[in-house]
Amino acid sequence: MKKIATLLFCVILTLAMAGCGQSPKAADAPKSTQQAIIDKANKAPEKQEFTAVTDVQEGRKNVYVVLKVLKGDYWSQVVSGLKDAGKAANCNIYVGGPYKETNWQAQVEMLKSLVGKQVDAVILATSDSVQLIPTVEELRKGKLPVVLVDTGLNTKQYNAAYMTNNFDAGSKAAEEMLQLLRSTGLKETQNATVVMKVSSLKSQNMVERIEGANAYWQAKAPKAWKLESKALVDYGDKALSMELSQKAMQDIKDLKGFISCNNSSTVNAAEAIVASKRKDLALVGFDYAKETAALIANPDFKAVSIVQNQYDMGLESVKKAVELANGGQAEQLNVDTGISVVNKDNYKQYEANVAGRAK
Repeated sequence: MKKIATLLFCVILTLAMAGCGQSPKAADAPKSTQQAIIDKANKAPEKQEFTAVTDVQEGRKNVYVVLKVLKGDYWSQVVSGLKDAGKAANCNIYVGGPYKETNWQAQVEMLKSLVGKQVDAVILATSDSVQLIPTVEELRKGKLPVVLVDTGLNTKQYNAAYMTNNFDAGSKAAEEMLQLLRSTGLKETQNATVVMKVSSLKSQNMVERIEGANAYWQAKAPKAWKLESKALVDYGDKALSMELSQKAMQDIKDLKGFISCNNSSTVNAAEAIVASKRKDLALVGFDYAKETAALIANPDFKAVSIVQNQYDMGLESVKKAVELANGGQAEQLNVDTGISVVNKDNYKQYEANVAGRAK
């Protein structure tokens, strides 16, 4: 115990000295062993290795899933669908993926690690719609079925995909924003600007949602209402996302709303709006985190969310993966799993439906 106490004292002393006025020589000195240990402990791992989410039994099909990111309500529902389908199909489901949404390199490493393992099918939610293509094509050359979920690839070298029609979803987001602006009493002759936010422009989903929103806006919006064609990109970083939202509020005098095209950008926009107390700003987001739910439920703010059927994405992708592993064929390359609009009128029913499914 004395040794531990002494070590802790040394670490505290080292940290205290770092905050004081040190000489240049001391500041440039190599880190102590204790500080190196602290730094290593504070550094989060970049990915979760494959972990079984179903009971593992010999003789069953093995389906490996690489998700885009392993955090948030959205992906927990995807995993719920994977698990339920795995149990129903009597197969082993292993799930892994990066902790940061833009870390496509970790996904490549995980997919390559499957070579030589007893793998019957792969399910992938890609972080980058271009960078993952060579790796997926290599898997397909090895006759391994690949089923996409949530996010597409800029190739047809996969067996099936279960995801939202993202162009249509973007169009719906623009439609909902126009309705929200009209509900505030904003006149069609008044100048107004709406800004789009995304976590990445390397995702086919984000690009298609932006395209859909722009197309609908150009066709349906009053001329005085402007949708910024250049989206704000926050790379999935909360601090940057908040900063971008706050800067837009400060710099754009006629700002009236945000269209956030993915879950994390929606959450951060919701928090920025609440923090600013800007009740004149509307938010149309994607998916349904607790921060988004709170803003929708708050009568002082205007917000809706385009909610995807991610549970069904997980469920159907496993069904198809097992069917392909058993020698079956995909009748349809891309399957639209649909969307719903959650607003102040129906959010309680939506939450009840989700809670009932979780039981």
